[in-house]
Amino acid sequence: MAQFDGKVLIVTGGASGIGEAVARGFVQRGGKVVLADIDAARGRVIASEIGHAAVFQETDVRNPSDCQTAVQRAVAAFGTADCLVNSAIKMAPGPLADLAPEDWRSVVDVGLTGTFLMTQAFGRWVMTHNRTGAVVNLSSMSGFQPYTSAGAYSTVKAAVMMLGDHFAIEWARKGIRVNTVAPGHIETPLTVYLKDPAIKRGRESVTPLGRVGQVEDVVGGILFLLSDEARYVSATTLVIDGGVTKSIFNHFPGRTWS
Repeated sequence: MAQFDGKVLIVTGGASGIGEAVARGFVQRGGKVVLADIDAARGRVIASEIGHAAVFQETDVRNPSDCQTAVQRAVAAFGTADCLVNSAIKMAPGPLADLAPEDWRSVVDVGLTGTFLMTQAFGRWVMTHNRTGAVVNLSSMSGFQPYTSAGAYSTVKAAVMMLGDHFAIEWARKGIRVNTVAPGHIETPLTVYLKDPAIKRGRESVTPLGRVGQVEDVVGGILFLLSDEARYVSATTLVIDGGVTKSIFNHFPGRTWS
């Protein structure tokens, strides 16, 4: 029996990056998946590539009815909704002194409010049908360290961790586990700056494990948290960053990596 036989995952931001990789990994381990994304063209392509175990649902996580529809699509297509991964995010970088209110709101609305609305819609269905569930939210090492000129990004990613803990505690007795994953610098379509070899080498040099992360490095942690192997894990943040968040003292003069 495969790890996720009979299980159904909804993944927001599932048309690319970490979300896409999680969807593929979940299906490879026996599950079925709903790709919920605003990018309909790419989402349909990815669902077709994955095959009969995947469907695409156009979803704007800022819209409560879209979030409810994504859950309904999972139930209509596969009979249930067991797991949720919230990886949808919007980037609108800029220094805070110059940041336009609409750019601030765009990141908050997708990354934080969207995570709230999608988790709420999923949890309501699970509790109404007396089932159990598992949720993983995507934060970032930027939720621990301010990311200069990234606009609202660090603030949103810090808030996502607290939101996940809040849901986890409120829903613990309902049989719904909620955890967070905080990746470090990972090569995805959003991290276009890593295409610059000099930037990539610089990132590698400050990472204790000596390399920039790949989406596959993050997928295993997310799938673990969704699985029954993590049945006693909730209200936890798993940092997957090659050790960089904890390495600040190694960058002080007089310190070495040896």
